[in-house]
Amino acid sequence: MKLNRIGIILIACALAAITLVVALLVVRQQASQAAQVRNKGVGLVKALSTVPMTLLADSSGRGGVLAAVLASHDGSDFAYVTIGDANGRVLAEIAGSGSIAPATPLPADAQAGFGERTLPAAGGSAPLREFYGPLADGSGGRAFVRVGFHQPGFTVLAQDVSFLALLALMMFLVVPVMYVVIKREMAPLAALSQQLRGQLRQLAAPGRPDQPGADDMRELITNMQHYLDQAGARIVQLEEGSLNTTADNRLLQYGSKKLNAALQSLPDGLLMLDPAGDVTFASGKVEPLLGIPMDQILGQPLDAWCCDPALRTLFGRYSGDLRDNARSHKIDFAPQNVEGRQLSATAQPLSGGHGTMSFGTLVVLRDVTREYLARQAGNDFVAHVSHELKSPLNVIGMYAEMLADSDDESMRVESLNVIQDEIERMNALVGNLLNVSKLETGSMSPERNRVRLDDMLRDAYEQALPRAEGMQLRVLLDLPRELEAVAIDKDLFRIALNNLLTNAIKYNRPGGSVTLAARNEDNEIVISVRDTGIGIAPEAQDRIFEKFYRVSEAGAATQRGGHGLGLYLAAQIVELHHGRLVVESEPGVGSTFSVHLKIVYAPAGAAVL
Repeated sequence: MKLNRIGIILIACALAAITLVVALLVVRQQASQAAQVRNKGVGLVKALSTVPMTLLADSSGRGGVLAAVLASHDGSDFAYVTIGDANGRVLAEIAGSGSIAPATPLPADAQAGFGERTLPAAGGSAPLREFYGPLADGSGGRAFVRVGFHQPGFTVLAQDVSFLALLALMMFLVVPVMYVVIKREMAPLAALSQQLRGQLRQLAAPGRPDQPGADDMRELITNMQHYLDQAGARIVQLEEGSLNTTADNRLLQYGSKKLNAALQSLPDGLLMLDPAGDVTFASGKVEPLLGIPMDQILGQPLDAWCCDPALRTLFGRYSGDLRDNARSHKIDFAPQNVEGRQLSATAQPLSGGHGTMSFGTLVVLRDVTREYLARQAGNDFVAHVSHELKSPLNVIGMYAEMLADSDDESMRVESLNVIQDEIERMNALVGNLLNVSKLETGSMSPERNRVRLDDMLRDAYEQALPRAEGMQLRVLLDLPRELEAVAIDKDLFRIALNNLLTNAIKYNRPGGSVTLAARNEDNEIVISVRDTGIGIAPEAQDRIFEKFYRVSEAGAATQRGGHGLGLYLAAQIVELHHGRLVVESEPGVGSTFSVHLKIVYAPAGAAVL
């Protein structure tokens, strides 16, 4: 019974669909016919409006223009053509069979040009669609041509009947096919339903509660319920397992990405080698450290990319049959592809515990260039300081012996003067060392006061004169008439200024000059120490303010004493005063060191030291 209802519903739906399709096609045909009528009406009006009035008014039946129009539109929706004025008076007309031209005045806007309108039906006929327009030759008056067509109705064209019938047949044939398919698919359910009804009827039979069918029915229902419960539980279990698997996968992906981000953010380069020695992981820091593109390292054997002998030897310990899976090793080397860099490589075997299984090797690459340079500079500094202390001690010892053995008064005075100079030289070195130590421990805090620089610059100039004269140098002082005040620690700033003057004298040429100058410049005072010495190479100008750094140039550090602390100390003192120390130098011409300090303005009457 249920399948019969389904069949009836399918037939009703098919008929409704056929009706809807036919209706849409009829509406579309009606719209198409209306568009064709409009095209013919507009075209006919525009064509007739260009014909002279004398030809249009000839409706005597001798083959005039209007008769030709009627002949060309015979059998169509054509209704009439009239020639008249705007008030509806007809001068000439011709109409199709069963049609009458209405004497209706034209709209008020007809004088503006061509137009169209719909006229109501007369005598039970279809409504008219009229098109009008002015004549080019009105024969002394304003004349209009009017063309009428019957409004097309809702009809089915003959040429479309076969198509609609074929479409309806195809749609209707779908119904039995669907019915057969549904019936075949529902046959097992129908059989089960029939069996259940029979069992239920046996259960419901009066006086027969102990029939075997009742027990079978109960058993069938119980088994089906048990099966459905098991199936539902299994579905829930599978859904929970799928959700857990998805969550575990996402957690693993998150952990992997988190670990990879942590490894990539480390400042050192990391390489992971498999037991065969191939690179399976490399962090982004490896490429700039070794100077080798990443795509040439990952998944490639050692011989294909490693060109550093020390690194190849280290990797060789952890690959092959004789690999060392128990100990870590460390080497220092200079990479061949990156000039001026020192690296430290530490290799650590990765095992599963107790040396049972090897997962490869982790290699950590660390840039130790600064430590290497600092260690080298420290060694050089110890050697230089030892020399700087040993030389004056030797001179003092020699002149002390001369004092003990000589009674010549002039010799004794000269010896005392030399001993005094060497003591001052040693004091200067020890003072610089102490000041550097204070700077690095943070115990050097300047006591800044508002100071005029004139007197301090003149004192520095006078102290530099004896040292310059001993080297046949001229010292010049170039100060403006007035210098603005600055906030400085006079004693501390004098150390920086003396170090700059000492360097200018030490690295000058015999017969050269040193100029100490100052000037007001915008909101700053610029103090400059200019010499005509050997100059500084461009590649060394960025490093001369580093601690222990000395210019390794022939005729400079190799022949003149120095310990690499003077310019470092001067730069640190200027920085403590919130100033800038700038160098301009040209090798063979000379150097200029400029100190830029902010001018400190104070109210009238403020004390100036």
